[in-house]
Amino acid sequence: MPPKLPVLNLSLSSKNPALFAEQLRSACHEIGFFLIKHDHAQTCEVALENAREFFNREEKDKMSIGYENSPAFRGYMPIGVENTSGDIDFRQQIEYAAEYHDHRTRDDKRSLVYHRLRASNPWPDEIIPSFKPAIMAYVETIFEVAGVLRNAMCTALNVEPKNLSRHFG
Repeated sequence: MPPKLPVLNLSLSSKNPALFAEQLRSACHEIGFFLIKHDHAQTCEVALENAREFFNREEKDKMSIGYENSPAFRGYMPIGVENTSGDIDFRQQIEYAAEYHDHRTRDDKRSLVYHRLRASNPWPDEIIPSFKPAIMAYVETIFEVAGVLRNAMCTALNVEPKNLSRHFG
């Protein structure tokens, strides 16, 4: 019988950090995967509702944030535009990344080519004003959960969290 997929309760990370760290270490070392039980269902549901609303819109509305208008390759991609290893992916999607509001480096002709990726995301504010706040709340929640997991992993590995934290913005 295959091992059961572990479910880690995120609330344990504040109640008993050492136990949570050990559970995380065990899940990663022995199974390689785990599920997280958390208290962020409302934030996730609001983000999903907004995503559903966006993807149920007419194509012209979705194309208002089309990625072809972004030098940083961000925005909406219709079905058949994205590919994996040369094979067309039959899905529509929105490509987002970390927000950079200072574009001076990106616009500097002396900067490296990849600096053009430092940009803002296109948001469908005109058609769904609640979209950006919902997605940004979700992103903040994911960053929070990632921070808890990173710190717990550091504890499990007997590494000072600040040694890794400086690498993550």
